[in-house]
Parts: sequence; C-alpha cells; structure tokens
Amino acid sequence: MRELDDILRLWNRARSLGEEAVLATVVKTQGSSYRSPGARLLITSGGAYAGAVSGGCLEDDLKKKAFWLTSERPAVRKYETTLDGEIDSKGYGLGCNGTIYVLLERVTPQTAGVLDLISDVCARRRPAAIAHCIQAERAGQRLILDTSGQITHNLVSPNTIDRLAKETRTALGELKSRNVVVEGAEFFVELITPPLHLLVFGAGDDAVPLVRLAKFLGWRVSVLDGRAHYARRERFPEADHVRVTPAGQSGMGGSIDPWTAAVLMSHSYAQDLANLRELSSYPLRYLGILGPRKRTLQLLADAGLPAEARPALHGPMGLDIGAEGAEQVALAVAAEIQASFHDRPGGLLRERAGAIHSRESGQAGRLAESSAVSV
Repeated sequence: MRELDDILRLWNRARSLGEEAVLATVVKTQGSSYRSPGARLLITSGGAYAGAVSGGCLEDDLKKKAFWLTSERPAVRKYETTLDGEIDSKGYGLGCNGTIYVLLERVTPQTAGVLDLISDVCARRRPAAIAHCIQAERAGQRLILDTSGQITHNLVSPNTIDRLAKETRTALGELKSRNVVVEGAEFFVELITPPLHLLVFGAGDDAVPLVRLAKFLGWRVSVLDGRAHYARRERFPEADHVRVTPAGQSGMGGSIDPWTAAVLMSHSYAQDLANLRELSSYPLRYLGILGPRKRTLQLLADAGLPAEARPALHGPMGLDIGAEGAEQVALAVAAEIQASFHDRPGGLLRERAGAIHSRESGQAGRLAESSAVSV
C-alpha cells in the first residue's frame, strides 16, 4: 500500500533530522469502520504526517493530542463513531456507526520498533507478525515474530509469551490477522506482509499507464520484454525494475511469492505463449492475459496449462467496466488484481450483503474485521 511507503519515507526524513514521532495503529474495530486494523498514521514532532487511520475524521484529533497522550507511555485511544457517538464523553460523534481502537506510541531515531520491522518486511519480502496488547493499562506491550523467525517481546508472563508466540506463528502460517484474548488481556495479532509485486510482461505503450497506476497504489513493479527498444528505463521511470529478457526465460521464479501478480501484454503471441509456459509452473495468485477470449483459449491449449492452475488465470484480464484505451484498461486490470488479492468479486458495493467494510481478506491479505478468540 502506498501509504506505507509514505510513512517510511517520512520517518527516514524525520530520523535524519533527529525528530521523534508518534505512530498511531488501528488495533481493533467494532461495527463499521473506514479503515482496517493495521492502518497507520505517523505524526512527527516537526508537524508532518503520513498515512491515515480513518477517512479524515480522527486525524485532526490525533495530530493535536498524540504527543500529549504519549508523554509518559503508550496509550490506546477509543473512538466511538456511532450516529450519536462520543469520544471520551466529549461529544465527538462521527456518524460512521462503529468503534475504533487506536494504539499510540512514540518512536525515536534510536527506537523505531515497528517501523524498522515494516521496512525489513518490505526490503526482504518476508512476512512478520506482531501481537499488540489492546488493554489501555498495558499499551505498548507486544511480542514480535520477525522476518527471520526470531521472537522478541517486552512481556512478563511465560504463559502469555508461549501462547502469543504460537498465535504469531499461526498468523504467518494462515496469512491472516486476528484478535485473541490471552490470560484476560486482548491482543491484536497483526500480519505484516510485503507490498504486492506486479510483473508486467510486455513493454508496449499500453503497459505505461498500468505501471504508473500500480506505482501510485504502492505496488512494486517489474517490466520485462524481449525487445530492447521497448524495455527502456526512460519509458518506465516509475518502475522498480526494467529488464530486457528473452521470452520464457525471465528467471523471475525465485521472486514469485504469495504477494506476486503477473500480466501478459506483449501483443506478441509467441512471447505471451513462452512467458505463459514459464509462469504456469509457479503458484501465482493472479495471472492476467490481455486480449480476446479466443486468443486466451488458444494460448492455454498451446501452453498445455494444467487445469488446477487455471483458477488464478484471468483472460481476458480486467473488470468489466467498459474500458476503452490504455488508461481505462489499466484501471480495469488494477482493480481486478486488487479484488483478487482480497477474494472479492469486484461487483457493485450497493449489491454487497452486509457492511461494505467487512474485510475478511484473501489468503495473502490481512483480516480487517477481527473477532476476539480466547486461547
């Protein structure tokens, strides 16, 4: 997500200036909420901020009070957002019909904690998990399972440590966050995952807006093409990598993880076929093919793609939004990838049963509306 890049960029700048900051993290929601548990806002002592924990309703309050609330220790701020709700009985109603719990904690150049962990997850493309205590009197207590599988914590009870270690390992195994109750205290067990990595096979003109949109969304993007006059850095300045590679020999297999999607859009049948054959042996969550259905079916037949690999394949790729032209096609494709990674059909919100912000995410996503489970 782009806001994590914004938060890390702001923190690196603040750290270089020797500034402190307050990191606000949504750790629990009840009812309807604009953001999921795990959403973050960073506020620096210099007055800058990045990220969001709501649709803009809570940020002003946090910017005013975050440093005061954390002057002695971390804090948990509860926001009632029901139609007649209040915050701390002072009449701060938001009308969203839900409750949000926000963990506030100081970060310093010497003790960045969670921010360093997030940076490591992004850099190494390995997930991590944190069990945050939600109890106000124990705010700031946590257990971390880092990208190397090492556990650190500031807890006291051996039983709590053992149970939370198990819960964080379960979160990594299931790729899912949740809230749990351990020895009478509630914890938000948060899965932290790398950003989505989009592999764009084909560097034609219609790939340009897709790369731009993907980067705007905060995705990592690699552009690959066998044609050197297409795969040029000046055509794709936003991309993380631009490579000239023979079709079917990208060597990207080692880079494919549960947060990787790929699209075939070279407009060359031979290149798309060779790339499809290479990619079909990897467990991609999303593989999109540009072009008409008849062409896609012929590619599948010629590639001998096994039936069990076809559920992740989208051809023609993109949501049916009446797209015309490269920019609109890019929008349709990016939206379908987003929906696929969150196990959503990509339909109309007005036809969705229940709350629109109920977010039981897909395998590689985060659980956003968590129920507390005693363990």
